[in-house]
Amino acid sequence: MKKSVLIFTYYWPPAGGAGVQRFLKFSKFLGEFGWQPIIVTVKNGSYPTLDYTLEADIPAEVEVFKTNTFEPFTWYNLLRGKKGKQIPSGMTGIGTSKSLFQRFARHVRGNWFIPDARVGWKKFAIKEGRKIIQSHAVKAIITTGPPHSTHLTGLALQKEFGLPWIADFRDPWTDLFIYEFLPRTAKTLEKDRKLETEVLATADTTLTVSLGLKREFEARARKIEVLYNGYDEEDIYQGEPLKTEFFTLEYIGNFKPNQNLPVLWQVLKNLIDTNADFRQYFRLEFTGKIDGSVLENLKQAGLESNLQVNGFVSHAEATAKMGGAGMLLFPIPQTKGNRGIITGKIFENMACQTPMLCIGPADGDASQVLESAGKGPMIDYQNGEKMQEILLEKFNQWLANGKIQVKDNQEGFKKYSRYSQTGLLAQILDQLTA
Repeated sequence: MKKSVLIFTYYWPPAGGAGVQRFLKFSKFLGEFGWQPIIVTVKNGSYPTLDYTLEADIPAEVEVFKTNTFEPFTWYNLLRGKKGKQIPSGMTGIGTSKSLFQRFARHVRGNWFIPDARVGWKKFAIKEGRKIIQSHAVKAIITTGPPHSTHLTGLALQKEFGLPWIADFRDPWTDLFIYEFLPRTAKTLEKDRKLETEVLATADTTLTVSLGLKREFEARARKIEVLYNGYDEEDIYQGEPLKTEFFTLEYIGNFKPNQNLPVLWQVLKNLIDTNADFRQYFRLEFTGKIDGSVLENLKQAGLESNLQVNGFVSHAEATAKMGGAGMLLFPIPQTKGNRGIITGKIFENMACQTPMLCIGPADGDASQVLESAGKGPMIDYQNGEKMQEILLEKFNQWLANGKIQVKDNQEGFKKYSRYSQTGLLAQILDQLTA
């Protein structure tokens, strides 16, 4: 007999992007470990992207309840001169406008909606959760954020029903990088910090996606565990290496201003100017949304002739591109606390066995994950000499191999499969409900 766990997640198909996949994939496999997920999410949420292909990962036996919500994004976008309730992916472009209306919009977003602009979902989620708990034999509650206002639903329901509660943090809360671009007041920060501390101190278990987040929270959390995002083996291209027309350095996802890499752009320009084969066969390719300031920087660096920018693609197309690239660009954002950042795409990048150009703190958590899987190295942002060395090594191997992809054969990444990580989540649930 499976035990029911009630999961509150704002991001759920048809939402696209990395945020939706963590509990979508856990829900896909939890049934094999004796747990039946019950999902509460929103109708017609404010999503940066849509990806209907992810709906294929929802098991038929998983019940999904969708509620109304109240959100300010339509008004916010009107202030930004936009229509609808779509929001910038990964907050690309958030800090670039200096118009009076858009500066006011950022102030409203940063200070009127605490902890975030989706806090209006809370009353609807609590009402739906209460009905489900009263009609189903729910054994535990999980909330996942961002949006971290989701955790306020878990806080309220745990106090009302006394059920074990897991608060899952995919990103920081008060130290989230987007707050660098929002003019938050001291009063706002104090109120937000109190909410964060109350959630951490009350949840039976706090989950994080990295050791860095664990270090940030552990002094305030009752109990804390690291559960990596991982990769789904069914998503990864398993075929033979492909023959390709160009050697592509590929980035897939939303490329933010704090990922700009002027040293790398100069390295690429120098290689294009001095190496005829590189000039003819190299392509720098971005798939997803790229911040306008970064795109301008690439053009100023003289890379336009070797640059290709694609729009958003489905997750299935994204993983196919990972498997078909000559090399994958993996930059850690240059922001406060970046030694603790492990982006979700690191695991799929490793599982594709495509060579990676990894740029970030050599002593960071992502570097340790890469090393544990036999990947890397992590190169410092200013070390153009090492970037060039690794790029040329892989490019020359590709050229000498008849333009057939070069693949890494290490298998240390396998411990990070979504299935394995779901097994660890089930163990945590078993312990909480024993």
